[in-house]
Amino acid sequence: MAEETRCVLRLYGAPQGRLAAAVALFAPQWRAEAQWKSRGAETLLAVHADTPTGLKKAAQSLRSSFGADVYGAGDTSLAAAAVQALEAHDRLLACGDAAAGALLESRLEKVPGAEKVYDFGTMSYADAKVGPQIEKRVRAKLGGEGDKPDPVRLALARAQAARRIVGTELAVACAERESDHVLVLSTKKGCWLRTVPVADNPGLWLLDMVRRAAAGLPQAEGTGFLPAGQVKQSDPPGRSQSKDPTPKKKHPLRVLLAVLVILALAAFGVAWYLTDGDLAALPQRLKTLHLPEWVTLWQAHEPKPGARLI
Repeated sequence: MAEETRCVLRLYGAPQGRLAAAVALFAPQWRAEAQWKSRGAETLLAVHADTPTGLKKAAQSLRSSFGADVYGAGDTSLAAAAVQALEAHDRLLACGDAAAGALLESRLEKVPGAEKVYDFGTMSYADAKVGPQIEKRVRAKLGGEGDKPDPVRLALARAQAARRIVGTELAVACAERESDHVLVLSTKKGCWLRTVPVADNPGLWLLDMVRRAAAGLPQAEGTGFLPAGQVKQSDPPGRSQSKDPTPKKKHPLRVLLAVLVILALAAFGVAWYLTDGDLAALPQRLKTLHLPEWVTLWQAHEPKPGARLI
């Protein structure tokens, strides 16, 4: 059987401007070329080479260039790639609201094995007992925001509550707005958020966020992160918050040591100034300043003749 000299790589969330540059990295001896077609955030890269070896090297080069953006090859769908990532890394996914469920379930229901890693709402938001528990915890967290809390804050709280109550590693929720959706993915370390226009297929974006998080891969450019415990009303969705915005408190011992060092340097500077650099003459100089208690202290530790300052 002849070895393949053609393949198709599937990418999601890859910056369009990097495609031509990545193909330009092909070495001439590979005798390979690539064509691509994009639809929204998804890109199909068709690679052809004269030899199987050239094809292998060209494909490896593209995978290296795009990293986490490559979700599969051939006919692999993004939904199947997300399920594979969850299964391979032993991760379970829960859903915090019906909006996120609607985005995922129609795409996952035909994927073999999806029911092993995703509950399709039956153990989370759609369950007669768990659903109210999620909402109860959300209301307790957002109780001060009235009957109409901010939709993004609501989605954040639902995703976090679903993950904790159901006991999964990942949970999703969605804030539906007039012209866009804010997608939320809760993990133990914090929440990923991405704002996606309604026309830009939010369901696929949510699957891609799940795929990357399950496999421990970096999220696509433009996806923000809110560390656990740092979800505040002022935090804008979609903005990277991977660094803790709260200033770290200085350790008291470090502050004390810094003050002592400053005082020691100040005392040394005064002594140097009073003696013009001859520290052995400091006792006599202090006597002229009528400071007997300082002299007593100095005389107890007076340098011996010939002592040198190190």
